[in-house]
Amino acid sequence: MPKNPSAPRAAAIVGPFMSGKTSVLEGLAFACGALSRKGSVREGNTLGDCSPEARQRQMSLDTSVATVTYMDESWTFMDCPGSVEFQQEVTGPLMVCDAAIVVVEPDPTRAMMAAPVLNFLQARKIPHLVFVNKMDGANTAANLRPTLEALQAWSGVPLVLREYPINEGDHLKGYVDLVLERAFHFNQGHEDSRVDIPANLKDEVTLARQEMLEAVCGLDDVLMEKLLLEELPSLEKIYETLAMGFQTNQIVPVLVGSAEKDGGMLRLLKLLRHEAPEYTATAARNEIPAEGGEVLAQVWKTVHAQHIGKQNYVRVWRGHIADGATLAGVRVSGMNKLLGQKQDKIAKAVAGEIVALGRMDPIKTGEVLTLDASPLALAWPEQPQPVMPISLKAAKSGEEVKLSSALAKLLEEDLSFHLEQNVETQERVLWGQGEIHLKNAVARLKSKYNVEVTSEKPLVPYRETIKKSCEI
Repeated sequence: MPKNPSAPRAAAIVGPFMSGKTSVLEGLAFACGALSRKGSVREGNTLGDCSPEARQRQMSLDTSVATVTYMDESWTFMDCPGSVEFQQEVTGPLMVCDAAIVVVEPDPTRAMMAAPVLNFLQARKIPHLVFVNKMDGANTAANLRPTLEALQAWSGVPLVLREYPINEGDHLKGYVDLVLERAFHFNQGHEDSRVDIPANLKDEVTLARQEMLEAVCGLDDVLMEKLLLEELPSLEKIYETLAMGFQTNQIVPVLVGSAEKDGGMLRLLKLLRHEAPEYTATAARNEIPAEGGEVLAQVWKTVHAQHIGKQNYVRVWRGHIADGATLAGVRVSGMNKLLGQKQDKIAKAVAGEIVALGRMDPIKTGEVLTLDASPLALAWPEQPQPVMPISLKAAKSGEEVKLSSALAKLLEEDLSFHLEQNVETQERVLWGQGEIHLKNAVARLKSKYNVEVTSEKPLVPYRETIKKSCEI
């Protein structure tokens, strides 16, 4: 289907811990030609999860960013941590993305783990699709419908299955496109191959397509009348209504695949290309005026990179930013596109792009940058309340000042930390979201800022008081 090239767009990859989000990022980058060879989480050589702590734990601890090109269109994918202790890392990407990819496993018992992110997406009306990953295991096809029924309990809008899996034993061979009523086999590194719909799946495919059509027609009264009269809408009208429903957050498309084995990556890219909204719609959703020529960009993440210094990840909503420009009274010193750890220096960023701006020390996450002397203060979600403390002190004598500086950078990168100096116990207490969150902070202080610390449970300042009167 011919399509005019889009402005740069962005998608956040979210979902429960261990659902395979990092493999999805790897698969998308490989499908776009940004990688010559795929890495794996087990081998610790993926595009995302670049920090030594993430590779050691084999779990995402930070948002990984990759800007790639697909069919002459620029896409930025942001792979977010799945653990509840790192949910602060999910907020920024979801606030600036055009659409979210919710990655889940075909397991109804784990569906509730996607509830927090589904609630956030629904509350902020962020267009999103569900990608059922790891469909290449035993019983995955049988688990698909129960999984979607379990997810529907947590989704405020209907989940609409767009594909039906073709499994042979424990292997996912391909899918049936329910709109086109055509079957395809995955062909690693190449376009999917057209095949006949397997005879044993025809009844299931017919039922699934009817359910999909009912969901589509439920968005348009005229189409529903035609469906009741057994008049099928045209393919063009079906695609048009599906895209409208996705963009307005009235339906949630559901795709299936196996990211680790390249199954479904091209299909996912094609759906996003044709149906995801433009950046102007995202700006309007966030009540940011995207019209006009004056520069306007929003900081959604702050990073203190080794050998580079402080960087602010921004999405440009309006105008264009040139390296060396002055925004919010601070001069931009270096501008880069991101592909995991790799950074490519660029001279200009246009509306819709996500880039890293260098050495803008006073600028903080959530601020909106314009040509004015100070940043704009627009609505930004509040950071979660910390739940667990540890007491920190430098392991080596004379490094307390160095520790203070490192902690200030740590708190600037992750807003869900809270630091306090307890007056009664004279301890420096760091509050976080849980045990792994705090252990990661201690490890990062050593690996990234070269400050070794000792940590322990904070002292409890017991107090005494008079309970009753007495005579002496």
